[in-house]
Amino acid sequence: MYVFNRAQGSELERYLCQNQTVCGMWMGAAGATLYQRVRECTERYGHRVLVLCGPGNNGGDGLALACLLAKDETLDSYIICEANDAEMSQETLIYANCLRAMGIKWHTFAETKWENFDIIVDCLFGSGCDRVIKAPYDQWIAAVNATDAYVIACDLPSGIDTDSGHVLGCAIKAQETLSIFGGKPGLYFNEGLTYSGRIQIARLGVDEGQLARFACMEVLNDAWVKEHLPKRRRNSHKGDYGRILVIGGRCGMSGAALLCSEAALRCGAGMVTLMSEARTLSAAAIRIPEAMQIELKESLSLQALKQLISDYDWIAIGNGLGRDDFAKKLVRVVWQSERPALFDGDALALLREVGQESTRTTPYVLTPHPKELSYLLGINTQEILENPLESLYRGEKAYPGSIIVCKNACTMISDGIQRYLNVIGSDALAKGGSGDVLCGMILAFLAQGKAWTQLAGAAVYLHARCACTLSKKWASHSILPQDCLKQIPKELHELLEEKNEDE
Repeated sequence: MYVFNRAQGSELERYLCQNQTVCGMWMGAAGATLYQRVRECTERYGHRVLVLCGPGNNGGDGLALACLLAKDETLDSYIICEANDAEMSQETLIYANCLRAMGIKWHTFAETKWENFDIIVDCLFGSGCDRVIKAPYDQWIAAVNATDAYVIACDLPSGIDTDSGHVLGCAIKAQETLSIFGGKPGLYFNEGLTYSGRIQIARLGVDEGQLARFACMEVLNDAWVKEHLPKRRRNSHKGDYGRILVIGGRCGMSGAALLCSEAALRCGAGMVTLMSEARTLSAAAIRIPEAMQIELKESLSLQALKQLISDYDWIAIGNGLGRDDFAKKLVRVVWQSERPALFDGDALALLREVGQESTRTTPYVLTPHPKELSYLLGINTQEILENPLESLYRGEKAYPGSIIVCKNACTMISDGIQRYLNVIGSDALAKGGSGDVLCGMILAFLAQGKAWTQLAGAAVYLHARCACTLSKKWASHSILPQDCLKQIPKELHELLEEKNEDE
């Protein structure tokens, strides 16, 4: 599945109309898909259906649906559309005339009794909405939200910004959204994630290659991840699966480095060495006896540190590192080294200053949540949240050559060319330590292969899948990062077993 921002969605529609067939046929296909979904919902919610239509192509999808509903004698359908012919797009007018030819009348907002409907289909604006909702449509949206009807949004709940997911003054709260051709960023970010309900995709028969050509991101799923999991051989040894160094666990934050190190081992890293303070190493000796240890002392010379780092395939720095001068020195040495590295946690808060001192040419990964991304870009966190996708683009430009993992309820993974979106997960991950587990998982996968962007995406998805599985049997309030860590072997085994069956 692919995701399209507002501009890309418009380009795709223009391309399909110019090179394939007329938009009216795509409207007909969208209407047919909506009709099938309405039919499925009537068994549970009732047969009284209201279709809310706007003047644009989203309204055209609704009028195409209305044509089919009008022919179904088992349903009691009702249409609201106050747009006149001059306001309608050419394609929408096709289905308006179809309804007229059938003798079907549509109604106004004022004459509608909203409590009379079991199902409401929102075809007001969809992804075409790019400004604050004003009268009379704000009244329509308020009326929909005040009902007990089951609401299906077409493409995007009306009033949700396509790219940011923010509410444009007001927005319809849908129980499910049927998004046309692919997902939209606004379905997965900010308020859009709440207002969209269950998200389904209607490709309408468009070829995958055509969708990929216009998309801004590809959505991760089980099948994709199975193909990109690190490969292992029976005839192998620990050196084949990466030598990893984790630097952190200082300043009373030993747990961060311990979680990261154990997650790396659980995800297949051949050798993991934890470089930390003595008290953290004492805890690690009990909790993670498989991890090797190096004591981190402030008296350690730069030359010794540089030499030590050169022995590892991948380095992670930042998990419980602290932000003092010694931490900055460590980040600087890793940044200036020629070893592939992952910067997480406290390292991200220090990296903007350190990164300006020299250019890094060796592969590296950044794993910021919105606050940490604001450190990297030198802007306010609110600016990150206002438009997550644009913030990702800014990060790509500011840190060329990096793989950026923008952590959020839905996480983006990008190397500036390939972009992926993970849409599964649970609020169980909204807890300190979750990012440290993810860091270790990403690190382990990176150490076992070369397709680093895909491997980072696979780790993000596996982490989220662990939380999803646990949330089905436990309250998300009570799930700890270490619970997700313990779930890794089960989820990884299941994905690998399914892959073997597929082969």
